[in-house]
Amino acid sequence: MAALSVLAVVALATVAKAQSLNVVNECGESVLLFTQTSYGTIDNYVNVGAGASTNMGISSNWDGAVNVGTGCNSDASACTTGGPTWDGSTPFSRAEFNFYAIPGSVTYDISLIYGYNVGMEISSADASCDAYACTISSGCPVPGPDGSCYSPCCSSASACSGGALPAGGGGCVDNAGPGPNSPFYYDTCYNAYAFPDNDGAAGYTPADNVDYTCGNAAITLTLCPGTTSDIPK
Repeated sequence: MAALSVLAVVALATVAKAQSLNVVNECGESVLLFTQTSYGTIDNYVNVGAGASTNMGISSNWDGAVNVGTGCNSDASACTTGGPTWDGSTPFSRAEFNFYAIPGSVTYDISLIYGYNVGMEISSADASCDAYACTISSGCPVPGPDGSCYSPCCSSASACSGGALPAGGGGCVDNAGPGPNSPFYYDTCYNAYAFPDNDGAAGYTPADNVDYTCGNAAITLTLCPGTTSDIPK
């Protein structure tokens, strides 16, 4: 009986170890991670130095997003990109994760709906799962500070001043379909959301491969990977 208990403890420990979210910062500057949560828990306001990595301390049922700020002070009350409002008025890249819906699995995506400031790659310990990556090196339709890009839903920086997705509906059709600059984003980062229903929901096109459910929940979010994926739907 004792042996079974030990085995059970080992099995539980293995499961706990397997489910994780690690952030690796390959950018040339430190970043601040602002996290948003729909369910469960995760660390928030996490500073990650250039070349450093961190474990985000997620609960097994966490569902939410990691937003990236650059040039931020310690409380994110002022940032060069991202923050302090985290609504698109200063652009930021966003990675979204759901460890809640299917226990032991995770659904993930890269979202450019609030703009872009650093490249991202989401990968799993299981190499057979789709690894999404997005890097924009030039050509932003609406350039933002420090090489960032404003939301595809905004035709200008001032159009984003009230947020990339205002409550009353904005430049992205009904806050669902494509915006004025969505084509640049989905043609540049094929596996990242360029508008809210870029996965084909409600019949909007294109219906790209932008979200993936992986049975291995040991996840790494790499910032500034220098690569862009092109995985067909």
